[in-house]
Amino acid sequence: MDYSNMDRAAAAAELIRGKRVAVVGSAKLAFDTVAECANANGARYLCAMICRSGRWMVNGGFVWGVSLGHLFSNCLAKLMVCKPGEGLALTLLAMLLTPLRWLLSKLAETYYKMQIPMEKHGMVPEESFAGSMSGCRLGVLPDGFYDRVEEGSILIKRTRSFSFCTDGLVLDDTGERVEADVVVLATGFHGEQKLRDMFVSATFKQMVAADTPAPLYRQCIHPRIPQMAVIGYTENLSSIYTFEMMAKWVAHLLAGAFRLPSVRRMEASAAEWDEHLVKRHGEGGCLDKPCLGAVSTWYNEELSRGGSKILAEWLRPYGPADFAGIL
Repeated sequence: MDYSNMDRAAAAAELIRGKRVAVVGSAKLAFDTVAECANANGARYLCAMICRSGRWMVNGGFVWGVSLGHLFSNCLAKLMVCKPGEGLALTLLAMLLTPLRWLLSKLAETYYKMQIPMEKHGMVPEESFAGSMSGCRLGVLPDGFYDRVEEGSILIKRTRSFSFCTDGLVLDDTGERVEADVVVLATGFHGEQKLRDMFVSATFKQMVAADTPAPLYRQCIHPRIPQMAVIGYTENLSSIYTFEMMAKWVAHLLAGAFRLPSVRRMEASAAEWDEHLVKRHGEGGCLDKPCLGAVSTWYNEELSRGGSKILAEWLRPYGPADFAGIL
């Protein structure tokens, strides 16, 4: 049963009401589902959260009084990371700015560890805060989540793997049983499978979702299938905003404002993105999905052909309104 695709919200609520629920996962979807179950059942029927590792979940958009946008989403921040296809000068600049990026990441980690009792409950992430933002694994913590943990409505269990049993789950690491009437697998979605399912032909299935995390040119067009645009495969910290930018770029393409480059050039560009994601994986990220993350501002400027900026614009955060007039 697909809990997220149930026809009515009432039916989904009825499925978990008055039952012992175990939610498997550690991302935003898992936190939201656990919070929903805890709000519905309280401490009488606790909700168990089964996860491999912690995630950076924030309870606000400010760090030491400074917004996350000013720290990680402005044009200066994009210079601190290596980007697909950039030249030697920008690569060297990103390397020189690495200590500054590390410092900003540590400041954010220290702040949220003080604000959120993640250490007390064993939910401190293994990856850095900056790596979490780059990999689109940063989420907003549901209101009162750890208050629910304190009162006994939520039970958090860390394990590398688990097995099903007649009355719930068995944690393979310790052999501990977690009793559950309902088990929700909040482990995310497989975007590459959705790409494959668009086609009947086995050849096209293999072509559109090959063994690479970034098979699309500009994250929209497959070089070998230029008649088809895909919007929504590549994620970001604010995905709706990113998808809107992709849709505008495709609209300009259909209107004849520009033409696609050759297949060879598009494949070379996609390969550069693939290399970028692999490098990010080597820095501690998780190579599970294509994500713009720390290079989202640069990506939007690539789509909109952004021009030069004055110093003040390099320091302010960029958002949807800054690109609203391109179409």
